[in-house]
Amino acid sequence: MTLAHGPEEEIMTDAAQSPEHLTATEREELLRRSWMATDGLWYYQTATQRGIDGANEANIQVVREFGRQEMVRLMRSLGVGKVETVEQYRRLFQTAVDLYLGSLFAARESYADGVQHLEVSTCFAYKGVKRAGIEKVYHCGPGERLTGWLQAMDLPAEIDPGVGLCQLAHTGACNYRLTVALPHES
Repeated sequence: MTLAHGPEEEIMTDAAQSPEHLTATEREELLRRSWMATDGLWYYQTATQRGIDGANEANIQVVREFGRQEMVRLMRSLGVGKVETVEQYRRLFQTAVDLYLGSLFAARESYADGVQHLEVSTCFAYKGVKRAGIEKVYHCGPGERLTGWLQAMDLPAEIDPGVGLCQLAHTGACNYRLTVALPHES
């Protein structure tokens, strides 16, 4: 493919001929990082204009709704109308984490007796707010995103502890227990 760049210039964009060719994985990672940078810049500008409390309030609403919308799109793309089993829920959850967060987020996950345990080891949001020096006053955006995912799946859930200030900043660890109301598998 050739794009005209001016009256006499052309830029070659054929990926097969370009040394800058990115693999699908590299492209996904670049898109994730760009999106998270946009998210961080939005939060920073909101905090500058409305203060940290205003940024946290707006972020709760925006990130929760964004999470709901991205899960709706994922479910539609996968042909999932309703989450009906624990296995279906766990596959959908893992697909969302892999697709939307990739290497920006890592957590050990387990499920037993109707409770999903998440032990976060890498969190892009924590890294960003720590660099900005606001980690102690930051309300957990990824927890709100998770809340949006659960809303999109129409699954009543209890998150313990409740989503609030960044756990990593306050305790050095981030752990959630999700009691998700799923139909029993037959």
